Amino acid sequence: MNHQRHYIVLDAAKMQQHIEVAKEFNPKHLCLYKGEAEQKFGSVAPWLFTYPKMSYFDDWFISSAGKQNWGVLIETKVKFEKLYFHLKKFLRVKSETGTIMYFRFYDPRILPTFLETCDEEQLIEFFGPIDKFILEKELQIVQYELIENKLVQKPCTFLDRE
Repeated sequence: MNHQRHYIVLDAAKMQQHIEVAKEFNPKHLCLYKGEAEQKFGSVAPWLFTYPKMSYFDDWFISSAGKQNWGVLIETKVKFEKLYFHLKKFLRVKSETGTIMYFRFYDPRILPTFLETCDEEQLIEFFGPIDKFILEKELQIVQYELIENKLVQKPCTFLDRE
C-alpha cells in the first residue's frame, strides 16, 4: 500500500548548531553528501530526515524554524532510500557555460525561483517521485506540485496545528 510519506531536507549551513538538535530529535536522517565530502562538508551540508507529523521533531521544527529558511518539506509515496538517491542527483548541476556548481535546491529562498523557471521536461525530471514541495515563502507556507505536468503553487496547511 502506497501512502503519503513526509520528509524534510535541512540545510546544516543555515541551521548551524540546530542541525545537531534535529539529529537528536530524529534519528532517521542521512547527509546527502557521502564519503570524503560528508567528512569535509557535513556541518554545512543538506541532510534528509523523515518528518513524523505530531512528534517531538515536528513540534521542535515548528516552534524553531519560522523565518529561518532551514529547509524544504517533501511529500511523496516513496521510501526514504529512493527519495535520498533521487535528491542526490541534483546536488551538483552544470551551468549553461559547462561549469559544475553546487545547487542548493533545499533552500526555500532558491527553490521557488528554480521551479518557476523550469520547462515541463525539467519539472518532470526534478519532481520525479515527489508529489509536493512544501516551504516557507514570503511569510506563508506554500506547496508546489505538478498537476497535469504543470507547476501549481497553493497555500499549504500541512504545518498547521488545528
